Amino acid sequence: MPSGFRAFTCAAAVVVAAVVALTVFLGLQSGTDAAAVAASAGLLLAGGATAVSCFLRSRRSQRRRRGSWRLIGTAALVAVSGNLIGAASGGPAGLSIPLNDLTIAAALTLSIIALLMFPAIRSRRGLAVLVLDGVVAGSAVLIIASSLIYDNLLLTTSGGLGGLTVLVIPVLDVVVAMIAVLLLVRSNSADRLTLALIASGYLFYMMSDLNYAISQAEGGYVFGTWTDLGWVSGYALIGLAAWAPVRKGNPAVARPRVAEIVGTVTIFAVLLAAGVLQTVNSGGPTTPGRVILWMVLVAAACGRELIISRDSYELRLNLEHRVAAQTADLRHWAEQTRALLDSVADGIYGVDVSGRVTVINRSAREMLGLDDRVIGTAHPHELFHAPAPDGTPYPIEECYVTEAIRHASVARSEDDVYLRSDGTEVAVEIVASPIVDPATSEVTGAVVAFRDVTERREVERMKDRFLSVVSHELRTPLTSIRGGLGLINSGALGALPPEIEVIAASAEESAERLGRLVNDILDVERLASGNFEVRPAPHSAASLIETSATELASLAQRAGVTLEVGDVGGRVVADPDRVAQVLGNLIGNAIKFSEPGDTVRISTAPGRDEVVFAVADEGRGIPADRLEDIFERFRQVDSSDARLEGGTGLGLAITRAIVTQLGGRVWAESDWGKGSTFRFTLPVAPDAGQRPPAKSAL
Repeated sequence: MPSGFRAFTCAAAVVVAAVVALTVFLGLQSGTDAAAVAASAGLLLAGGATAVSCFLRSRRSQRRRRGSWRLIGTAALVAVSGNLIGAASGGPAGLSIPLNDLTIAAALTLSIIALLMFPAIRSRRGLAVLVLDGVVAGSAVLIIASSLIYDNLLLTTSGGLGGLTVLVIPVLDVVVAMIAVLLLVRSNSADRLTLALIASGYLFYMMSDLNYAISQAEGGYVFGTWTDLGWVSGYALIGLAAWAPVRKGNPAVARPRVAEIVGTVTIFAVLLAAGVLQTVNSGGPTTPGRVILWMVLVAAACGRELIISRDSYELRLNLEHRVAAQTADLRHWAEQTRALLDSVADGIYGVDVSGRVTVINRSAREMLGLDDRVIGTAHPHELFHAPAPDGTPYPIEECYVTEAIRHASVARSEDDVYLRSDGTEVAVEIVASPIVDPATSEVTGAVVAFRDVTERREVERMKDRFLSVVSHELRTPLTSIRGGLGLINSGALGALPPEIEVIAASAEESAERLGRLVNDILDVERLASGNFEVRPAPHSAASLIETSATELASLAQRAGVTLEVGDVGGRVVADPDRVAQVLGNLIGNAIKFSEPGDTVRISTAPGRDEVVFAVADEGRGIPADRLEDIFERFRQVDSSDARLEGGTGLGLAITRAIVTQLGGRVWAESDWGKGSTFRFTLPVAPDAGQRPPAKSAL
């Protein structure tokens, strides 16, 4: 069977043309033999085409849908055969139930089964409610119709099975139409066109069946009237539904809540309408048929409400159990979270979006001398953040807690001072992070973790004081040792035996190394205390490099390394002594970690605002995860380097401090196993006539 919009358009055009043609013909020939023949032919063709279309649609459907389309096609064949029997003879003689009534009832029953299989309703209760909705609606419609125009039909029923069909067929008609409409209400976009055509088709068929029943009760039905057009249109619309484009989507019920509301409103609306019309027109059930309809309607409505009430009761129980289970889980989670927070040695507190404390762990309470009564009281900035040294409070707008909430910013490793409840101060290091709702991306608060660093800072001060004292105390005797060894090795005190000469040379080299270590320690101490001075002035980059290369040429020669000066140029603002110290550290490291025969290259790259100096070697390189660590104090690529190559791990830390003080930056680039390149920048010297920057101290 062709699929897609083109096939549906063609089928729709054929249906519209056929219905219009039949409408025009019946309008001109209504009630004549020609009209009866045309109506019969139309029923035969429409019913047959619908059956064929449904069977073809079933071939490209799956599972339940395949069975639904086959049942609808079978129902079309059964119904059209009943229509033809009724048109031909009204049924064989001797039967208490006309044969066409039997076929129509069977076709409607098959249609009900087919429609109930159409949606993917997995609950039997859902199917039962759907059927009862149709029964209630069908009974109510018939009661309303009987109160207005249908009373004669109920009064003329002769009883027995023949009279029962007069009641059963209209009820089945309305049940089918109601189920189709409810399915349309429940449908998603993938099924909406198909179900809209099916519902429209069964509504047309229902109206024609009701009109046929009334006509039969009033004196007999004659083929070739507008009623036949309703049957033909009903067949045509259902057949056209089989040609509707197949869209991607879940065929399951898409809007059960809407369908439930519509179903409930419909039930009470039709019950109210039926009761009002019954009371106004006749004061109550007056015929046996109407009494039966009321009994069916009330029984179906009660059954429907019982099923829904049971579902609601079970749903409420399930919800209560789930709420109880989730409440227990939340309580357990809250206790677990509190225990986890209280087990952390660092202080932790959280605030809401207004900045008020919402949670504070045990370590924070103990460090600050607080209790849980501070929760929900005020902003932590007002509770325990220390003021400025002069006693004035810092602006709350500049507090990292406020910035975390307002700007969703993260503050890491910031130093601060907190006040304990007794007024004493505690030095802390904090990390402040915003709390962001993942659903809305809105900041709902902040959390701050802090650590008491009073003891650590005191240890650092003691260490720095110790290093300062030791370095100064070492410098004086070391100067004497170096001087004495220099006199001995120079031969000023006489020639030395070869054995003693080797020992003296080694001692002098060790003294020189110890002197460099003491100088590095003093530089670090001066950097920490702010007494490290630089005197920047305009200098040629070439002269700075030439001086350092000349001083380190002998070191490179002893190591078997070639020291090569590449392209250099530009003028910079620098302190030549400090730049020589920087270049000495970088070139010395490059030589130290190079193999004999390697080359160390020095070059510059002048830019608009800065000149980039580069020292490249061909050594073993530096791992990518250590390129930043090596600029920290006492850090080396490998701890064995201090033993094998010498050094303290202070050179690069001093280098970064000097370059930063001169207004530049320094970094390392390396490819492991292929060498390293250290680069640093210095500001470009101003043109003649401009004043150079004044000297500064760190």
